[in-house]
Amino acid sequence: MARKFRALQIGPINYEEAFESQSEIDWHYINPEEIERDFETLYQEIQAEKAFEFIRIQTAFSEKLAALLEILSEPFNTYVESPYWEDKFEQFSAERKYFYRAVIGETKADLIDKIKTIGFSGQYGDKVSTIDALVNPAFTGTMQYNGNVNVELEGDYGEVFTPLIHWKTILTANKNKANDIWPEFEIEGDVELQYTFRVGDNSAVDRILETHTFTQDDLTEPITIQKQPINCYIAVSIKAKGSGKVKIGPVHKRWSRLDFGDFILGGNRFTDAHRNEFIYYFNPGDLKPPLNVYFSGYRPAEGFEAFFMMKKMGAPFLLFGDPRLEGGAFYAGSEEYETAITQTIKDTLAELNFSDRDLIMSGLSMGSFGALYYSGKLKPKAIIVGKPLVNMGTIAANMRLVRPNDFGTMLDILLKNEHSNEEIAIQHLNDKFWKYMKNNDLTDTTFAISYMEHDDYDQRAHDDLVNYFGKQKVKIISRSIPGRHNDDTPTIANWFTNFYNIMLRNEFGR
Repeated sequence: MARKFRALQIGPINYEEAFESQSEIDWHYINPEEIERDFETLYQEIQAEKAFEFIRIQTAFSEKLAALLEILSEPFNTYVESPYWEDKFEQFSAERKYFYRAVIGETKADLIDKIKTIGFSGQYGDKVSTIDALVNPAFTGTMQYNGNVNVELEGDYGEVFTPLIHWKTILTANKNKANDIWPEFEIEGDVELQYTFRVGDNSAVDRILETHTFTQDDLTEPITIQKQPINCYIAVSIKAKGSGKVKIGPVHKRWSRLDFGDFILGGNRFTDAHRNEFIYYFNPGDLKPPLNVYFSGYRPAEGFEAFFMMKKMGAPFLLFGDPRLEGGAFYAGSEEYETAITQTIKDTLAELNFSDRDLIMSGLSMGSFGALYYSGKLKPKAIIVGKPLVNMGTIAANMRLVRPNDFGTMLDILLKNEHSNEEIAIQHLNDKFWKYMKNNDLTDTTFAISYMEHDDYDQRAHDDLVNYFGKQKVKIISRSIPGRHNDDTPTIANWFTNFYNIMLRNEFGR
């Protein structure tokens, strides 16, 4: 049975009737008078309840309400309507950062509709890829497909908007879910683009319900296509005018949380000047060291990874995700992109009043590259990785003979970073990690590594790490498991959590 979105309303009038047709939402209600009249009984009942994903407060602050919220509220789940956001609530919130938010100026109808829109469990995102983009055969300029990276076009597109590209695949728009749309593109020269999104009925493909058209100037932020009461599809096409070069990348779609976050409540995103994204989420936990940073691995379904595993540890944690290409691009990007990841971690440490010695960096497979690479500028207390990957060029080269037709996304990463698949490009991509580490000292950092003995992605990763960092006399704990890269992920994951438990207990007294 699918997990439901658990919502709690504390206010004078119960909105439950409005959600009776919304099967994904499990609605609960408490009358403020009940809190004052029968607090002890209510307090015991609340303690036995499962966690709520969304709490709406429509009553004035009181000490008894505060006592209930102490056990009910979690980061980003409690929202107080503005008439009740008085000095006492604001002070109470300031002492519990990230737990409470004031909500301003919503009618009852708007509020109910918004909760219906964001009221689902889980997360989901996908994309239409450039390999499924069809260029107008009437286009007379030059054209090159660069795998899942982009379609590169150069020429004259005409004086008026003229059809240029449409996708032979579609985006799905699930019933009762709004969708955030983010297209990737780059423009050189005097070119203007116009994206069109046609929302159609899944059961009658020729029935178009809505058509949305945006120029590139409208797309500085993701656009939201509102929910429909039926399952739909979204067809994407592009027109262009002017002349010059365009690089058309994938078009991303995510279940929308509206203004409550990206993917999950409290989720965030960053995009550089090239429209390359990473996503991140901070949970303050118990506000005590360490800050655990986790980089998601390869994920064709876009979103965050390891939320519940990190939450269970109790400490503050920061999640990163890379939604680019087929399932991620190893967190490597422009200087702006990489600086932003490092700065996000530094800012989070500062917010917690922690030092670098209160930091653990971690990740599995693709995520291990992010954890190791960004540790160079941060000097964490520990780095915990499973199935480490550091030589990105080697991973791409191994697809030819060592790992035929497996993990082809690495060729996209080679093209994206080096714009070539020649031997010199492979070596240059390998050098990226080691050159970055060259001027960084991790002497006081403990490495905990679980790896596959016969890894067919990056067979030298473990030995290269030991040989390189061994010269700095760092402490390295490692555990090998027989098999290829994906032969025994459960055992790798077990050792990953074991290493975490050891570090938390021995270094931070948890």
